[in-house]
Amino acid sequence: MIKIHQLTDSTWVELVDANTKEVVETIDEYKLPNILKGYMLDAHEHSRFEYDPVKKYSVMIMRALISGQDENVQTSPVVIAFTNDLIITKSDSRYRIKQETRCNKFDMVFNMLQRINKPYMNKLDQINESVENLQNKRSKNSVNNRHLNEIAILKNDLVYLKTATAANIMSINQLQKSSDNFEIPIAFNQRQDQHIDDVAVEYEESKYMFDVLDEIVSQIEDTYSNIINNNLNDVMKVLTVWSLILAIPPIISGFYGMNVNVLPFANSSWSWFFTLVITVVIIYWMIYYLKKHHDL
Repeated sequence: MIKIHQLTDSTWVELVDANTKEVVETIDEYKLPNILKGYMLDAHEHSRFEYDPVKKYSVMIMRALISGQDENVQTSPVVIAFTNDLIITKSDSRYRIKQETRCNKFDMVFNMLQRINKPYMNKLDQINESVENLQNKRSKNSVNNRHLNEIAILKNDLVYLKTATAANIMSINQLQKSSDNFEIPIAFNQRQDQHIDDVAVEYEESKYMFDVLDEIVSQIEDTYSNIINNNLNDVMKVLTVWSLILAIPPIISGFYGMNVNVLPFANSSWSWFFTLVITVVIIYWMIYYLKKHHDL
């Protein structure tokens, strides 16, 4: 879908969920470099800001979150290309913004940047809630494979989120610095300087919180690993004790089963009873010893 808006200082061509044909026709119609077609059609473009001093155009690429709240993290590029009197944006329909009255191209760009960051903040709240749930379940008997899978998914999502926000911050910083570069014809007024500073702060806050959550998830993962190791040690301890206990009856009955006459009570009609008594006594002594000296 192609929408054309008139700003105070330029024409804004908005490509929303545009297909290849719409992108190509728009670039050709406004006589922009063909390289922009590749930027807008490549789903793997990374965040950055560029200025071409020969063809006199600027392009800004941001990674926007396109996955739902309960889905694995996926991002897609939002491309903003502009000249002195023209700006073309290509984005997903969820990143459309309302055109404000008396809005110039940089006001529109900054509003779009804030709109791109909003889903990251929503995802941040969702991950924070998941982390709190995992923290509340850190008991010895509640750790299971489902919780470990949740931790693995969270760590995987945080890698993508941290990478995307860091790259977006780099792109915003490059745009900020461009206004101080005399070779780039970009100048911000005082209000716009404050606006882009606010945008940069919002992105920095997002990245900081993702870094904090990543550390917390790593700590929870370590705690869960320790709990699992302790549970495994307890299981192995029980199995070891039972293996020792179950080894005693075959040893006693084996000796008496060889018809050795020198064994105590071997010739008695109650010898089978005495073998049970000896077995029980040895088992009791072993359990007592293990409890006293090995914290059974």
